[in-house]
Amino acid sequence: MGLTLSTNSRGLNNINGYITQKVAHEKLNILSGLFANINLDGAPLIRGVFGEIENSCLSLGLTYAHVASNGINLQKTLRLNLFKDDKEAMDLNFFHNETSLGGTLKFARYGGNLSWRCFKGHSISFGISHTGLFNTTAMEAAFKINLWKSENGSTSLDVGTNMAHFIQGPLEGYQDVMVTLAFSFSL
Repeated sequence: MGLTLSTNSRGLNNINGYITQKVAHEKLNILSGLFANINLDGAPLIRGVFGEIENSCLSLGLTYAHVASNGINLQKTLRLNLFKDDKEAMDLNFFHNETSLGGTLKFARYGGNLSWRCFKGHSISFGISHTGLFNTTAMEAAFKINLWKSENGSTSLDVGTNMAHFIQGPLEGYQDVMVTLAFSFSL
């Protein structure tokens, strides 16, 4: 379970809540959950479900989100583990995201990144994404730092940031930065 508070460079503020369950079976892990995103500035409620199946070097994920009363978002992810030991891991991640708003506006966004994770709770990633309908391409970076973790590892407090720099399309030259404070706990 977890709760995150986030704000971006336009001053949009969000509260995100999520519940997850992980089931491990020898060489296969299954993660599933529910989430909700409430925007404090009046944007529509987003709620959905997600699932992920992973083995030691490959992960496949699917997220379905319902946006307000008439929007749908479907995201597919693929993660390839390049390196992993008991302290850190490096992954190559790909995604394809399809959004339909009101049945009239449909668009897809896809991309990928290279990420490094430290099992102490820190991570960094660099990637690129493209939205075809708007011919928009962005370079993206994300950082997460663990501020505190309980002795048994069941509770943690993290701060993170996601940055996008648009290099093509109508937003060319524009930058967006989102900062997130996340509190996670296991029951």
